[in-house]
Amino acid sequence: MKLYNFPFRKPLFIFICLLLLTGCWNSRELDELGIVVMLGIDKTEESEYILTVQVINPSEIATDAPTTRPPVSTFSTTGRTLFEAFRRLTTKSPRKNYLSQLRLVVLGTAVAEEGVMPVLDLLYRDHEFRTSFFVTVAKNAPVESMLSIITPYEKIPANKIMNSIESVERNWAATKGVSIDKVISSIRNPGEDPVMSGITLLGEEDTGTNINNVENVDSPTKLEIDELGVFKGDKLAGWLNENESRGLNFATGNVHSTVITHPCEDEGTLSVELLRTSAKMKGKIESDQPVIDIKVEGEGNVAEVDCKIDLSKPDAIEKINKHVEEAITESIQATLAKAQKEYGSDIFGFGGVIHRDQPKYWKKVEKEWSSYYQDVEVNIDANVKIRRKGNSTQPINKES
Repeated sequence: MKLYNFPFRKPLFIFICLLLLTGCWNSRELDELGIVVMLGIDKTEESEYILTVQVINPSEIATDAPTTRPPVSTFSTTGRTLFEAFRRLTTKSPRKNYLSQLRLVVLGTAVAEEGVMPVLDLLYRDHEFRTSFFVTVAKNAPVESMLSIITPYEKIPANKIMNSIESVERNWAATKGVSIDKVISSIRNPGEDPVMSGITLLGEEDTGTNINNVENVDSPTKLEIDELGVFKGDKLAGWLNENESRGLNFATGNVHSTVITHPCEDEGTLSVELLRTSAKMKGKIESDQPVIDIKVEGEGNVAEVDCKIDLSKPDAIEKINKHVEEAITESIQATLAKAQKEYGSDIFGFGGVIHRDQPKYWKKVEKEWSSYYQDVEVNIDANVKIRRKGNSTQPINKES
């Protein structure tokens, strides 16, 4: 008997289609979840993990009307492992923690100095975590305190910190946003060491945890993005200052825009806005020693003039170009001195450059690269061109 004569062909077809449909067997309602946006990890004196989560209060985020309740809540617990601490959070949080919206992870100094790989294992292994969140280090306060600060301007502190990192990276170049993918890649790569942005607590902790902190025009307690932490392997080795952090970003081509200010020949200062910068590294071998050539190129505008200078003259522009090039070179040299001699950390990725450009040589030195790295000779070539001088070629305060 043919199928089209079968009297139950329509019900059979519908039944087969139903077998192919999937249902929401593991669905969870939004009002049953605690949406975690920031995660803090520290350690006790007994080497137990301290886990702190910052969870959104949906009712406070949904309205623009001022209330007396904070926009986020924090819950903290301890455990011998991170996974144990996560499960123990259920004793304090009324909802199951939902981690797919995580924006930021803040590591305590004790965790960073001891080694971050055991911490990153769970964050990278668990399927609920996305890998787009930034990893940072708390510089001068416990992580639990950092996550409890109520920030102005942005209701959700995690968004404030993440936006600040991105803004500083784009406009000042004294830090950089580092995702968990980049951290793990740098640690596992024998020719590169990671860096992470630091967070500094300014003001009194007790004031920052109170809603009154955001009721002032100038909030007494703030969280500030503060330079870059240098790691050797997975352990925190030290910190770069602002100028050294910019030097690293110049050398690695991570400067989108920044400002270079230098003194004029007579008196006063002149500021240049750098735009469209790029950098390239090449590795070579001279006398059986690795040498790195760094070439930085950039374009800029004259942004502010507070000295006697005639910008209509070509030689004046050339002098500005030279001053900016010298400032970039000195910044990179300062970073090199600290990274190579003081920390022995290859945050520039010179090992990866030698591996790429001189693979045969790399095979000989790979296992002992940390000792070779400290003596690597580096040649820096900075080339900057001023393209625009603004609406005036003369300072507005120049005497007629």
